[in-house]
Amino acid sequence: MENILLSDGCNTINYYEVGDRRNPLIVCLHGLAGNAPYTFDQLSTLLEKDFHLIMVDQPGHGLTSPLSRESDYLFSSLAQWLQKLIRQVTDKPFYILGHSWGADIALHYSKFFPESILGVMLLDGGYTFPVNQPEMTFEVALSGWNTYMDQSTLVEWETVLKEYKEYTSKWDDRKEKYVRTLFYEENNLYTLIPSKFTILSIIKAFFSEPFTSAYPYIQVPLLLLHATLPRTLDKARGVGFKQLEESMSELAIIAMENAGHMIQWDQPEQTALEIKKWVMQQKMKKNEEELLG
Repeated sequence: MENILLSDGCNTINYYEVGDRRNPLIVCLHGLAGNAPYTFDQLSTLLEKDFHLIMVDQPGHGLTSPLSRESDYLFSSLAQWLQKLIRQVTDKPFYILGHSWGADIALHYSKFFPESILGVMLLDGGYTFPVNQPEMTFEVALSGWNTYMDQSTLVEWETVLKEYKEYTSKWDDRKEKYVRTLFYEENNLYTLIPSKFTILSIIKAFFSEPFTSAYPYIQVPLLLLHATLPRTLDKARGVGFKQLEESMSELAIIAMENAGHMIQWDQPEQTALEIKKWVMQQKMKKNEEELLG
């Protein structure tokens, strides 16, 4: 995994690149409070022989500088931010893949820059929170994340591990290595890299620009790979599936059995296989359309 850091002297944008540039390109966007290696390291090793992958540390996450204004974290603003990066690294159309918060950004980017997109892949994001979870009101979400960020400052490593081990049924030393990249270390105590300002600005954006507002503008094939755990979200998932089915002309929805929100951790091989199969289907369909002419 090649680490590439762009800088204008004041701010930095960090991304990672693997795979042959002659292969189909997938731009990968991580979730809230994550970063590219933490989210995609294991999945990228399963995809790099078939794809060219660009995995972005998004603003205020990983090694990428934070943004200064709350409005900069609106999805419409992040789409513009991403487009500036894309123009520097590629001029060819690509698939866009997002996990969780990254899925919402993928949808909004595809809304504003449809000419760049071959297809959209959502990894358990962009279809439930917060639109289809009535219990997750603005006040509840903002208060919950505010408390979480306060508790994510100067904590012991064992406390960090206990939390992150709950996110997957397949914990290993590799995951522990990448969890460490989410934190600053100071005197053997750990603090999340994204600031409270960054996180709360993003939470507000979920409510200001919901994912459903992007749906009518998505004119390319869309793949949703979704978690099946916890079962308490089944109702919200069902509503999301219906919204997608009503909005998308080319849609595939695939359940990742026995997988939680980090589906690429719980079912990495199946996640990679479904991505490969879906992209191949899109290529075959395009070839058939060109032959029929």
